Amino acid sequence: IGDLVKGFDIAGACFGTVRLDSIIDGSAVGPGDAIIGLPSSGIHSNGYTLARSALDGIAMDDDRLGRPLGDILIEPTEIYVRAVMELLDSPVEVHGLAHITSGGLENLLRLKADVAYQVTDPLPPQPVFGLIADRAGVPEEEMYEVFNMGCGFCCVVPADDEKEALELLRRHYPDAAVIGTVGPGPKSVSRS
Repeated sequence: IGDLVKGFDIAGACFGTVRLDSIIDGSAVGPGDAIIGLPSSGIHSNGYTLARSALDGIAMDDDRLGRPLGDILIEPTEIYVRAVMELLDSPVEVHGLAHITSGGLENLLRLKADVAYQVTDPLPPQPVFGLIADRAGVPEEEMYEVFNMGCGFCCVVPADDEKEALELLRRHYPDAAVIGTVGPGPKSVSRS
């Protein structure tokens, strides 16, 4: 009941289908691959309990973040299907795909390969994340565990395909960027 918003439970879902022989499970990811991050549209659909608690008492028309807080909080979750489908239909060899939701960049560990994901240049988080962290006293590490922190999706491609993949993805997301590389295992995610 505590997660109800003014008496309404708001929910949504989407799903798709894929042929079994077309599944990209991440088993092809290997050392030297590039990790490309696609920017999020904001909080997305994770962490709203913490966000509501942290932002309680701030007027929804408060524009200290450059636009009204209410608009930021109802920003639709970005769905990356068009860009990803275009990438999959291109000559680029795609080794891994990871939606960055609750759990943050640790979602890369859902990919099958026993490798180390080294995130050296994370995408910048939107200002709302800083406001939540400040008001709730949440340490940065926990923020990266709860929220996407500006990166909503990752594509893992061979280094040789990095340039072509970036060009294609930037048609949809101009701020897409290489956020790191893949190293040898053990399976882990590091952020520096």
